[in-house]
Amino acid sequence: MWQQQPNYIQHKEKPQGEGWLLHRAEQLVIRIKPDRPTQHAQFVLVSTFRLQTPLGKPIREQRMLRHLGIEMWLKLQTIGWERLNR
Repeated sequence: MWQQQPNYIQHKEKPQGEGWLLHRAEQLVIRIKPDRPTQHAQFVLVSTFRLQTPLGKPIREQRMLRHLGIEMWLKLQTIGWERLNR
């Protein structure tokens, strides 16, 4: 069955913008930030850190298409991840 897809154009990219999400139970922090675009697509870099001071190096990094990063950002917030203001 066909479903209406979200309008990703309404999610404007902030210059040098980053988004941070926190999951207290898992003790994880995720950073989503814009990555270098190519001729055909825009990308984001998703980095996962253990919650400690200082954060240190990410335990996982993944480059994904921008619209998939937006979907991930929205979905994680619905399942309990908290948005951080850094």
